[in-house]
Amino acid sequence: MESKVFSKELIGKEVETITGRSVGKLEDIVIDTDDGSIKYLLVSAAGNVIGGPHKLDEKGRMVVETDRIRVDGDRLVIN
Repeated sequence: MESKVFSKELIGKEVETITGRSVGKLEDIVIDTDDGSIKYLLVSAAGNVIGGPHKLDEKGRMVVETDRIRVDGDRLVIN
């Protein structure tokens, strides 16, 4: 069975890593128009999240590169 979800249903959901670490709330999804893949997510950070320096966009949102997201109830799980 094919599963479908609209982007507007994902915006505002909590984003977590596969290990359960909170990243923040999803604000937007950037898609590569050449191949249709997810290029990255724009996330409002939840305090001290993933270790290391973070790339931010012009609005201060964290740029999270991922090639896959999974919807799990009220949260998104990323690689």
